[in-house]
Amino acid sequence: MRFALLVRDLRASCEPLAVPGLVARTNRNAGFGITQKDLGALTGVSEGWVRQLETGRHAPSADWIETVVRALALTEGQRHSLYVYGLGQEPPRRCRPDASLLDSATEDLVQQQQQTAYISDYAWDVVTYNKAAGREWPWMRHGVNVMVWALAYPEARMQLIDWENSWAKPMAAQLRMRAEADPGHQRLAEVVAEIKERDPGHARRILETDLTAVHHPDGHRRRAYLPGQGDQIFETTFLCFTPMADQSLRFMVVPATPVDDSPDTA
Repeated sequence: MRFALLVRDLRASCEPLAVPGLVARTNRNAGFGITQKDLGALTGVSEGWVRQLETGRHAPSADWIETVVRALALTEGQRHSLYVYGLGQEPPRRCRPDASLLDSATEDLVQQQQQTAYISDYAWDVVTYNKAAGREWPWMRHGVNVMVWALAYPEARMQLIDWENSWAKPMAAQLRMRAEADPGHQRLAEVVAEIKERDPGHARRILETDLTAVHHPDGHRRRAYLPGQGDQIFETTFLCFTPMADQSLRFMVVPATPVDDSPDTA
């Protein structure tokens, strides 16, 4: 029961404003505490499933625990406790971005940016990111692939406005075209397979049947919610650069500007 008590305590102490999109999409007041329904929406399960988990009738999976850690921005100590109480084991080491691919001047350039900035590799694994990226897009702190997060993770659909048309379809188009043009690339194949396995319904359908054609997102403007900003909508602008010395890398700068609109809860 320690695990169930811990999950309830984490729900009770969570600040809804800190979770991107939660206040806007659930049309609820700010304050402390989120419901079982909220936690289910953030982690891709039903309210009933969370209820059974909290009464000891369900056992968690490592993947569900990691989703909770990301969605609620938990500390390493809280992550450790969830694994020990829920699975009887210590958590695995996190996968961290590998900045060894970069020279120090490029790394410095990323860190100097005031707006969200990061570099991803050929298969959209994050190589490095700056403080603004870790603050506005907290999933980056967990070593998650860009495409896997945006297309297959439930909390992405809470944060990204007009998820399917503005985000999922153009991003899937990029991934699909690169994977089909380079079928022997093992990491690309792994990314595609993971997305399809995590979401065999919606994301798989988009990857396999959608006809959107987007080669790169440079100049694209898409809307999202940011941590700590409640129902305020932000327009993000994608500025994409490629180092001449290694054109498999993407240097992304993503400024976010508040939008004077009523919240989009669709």
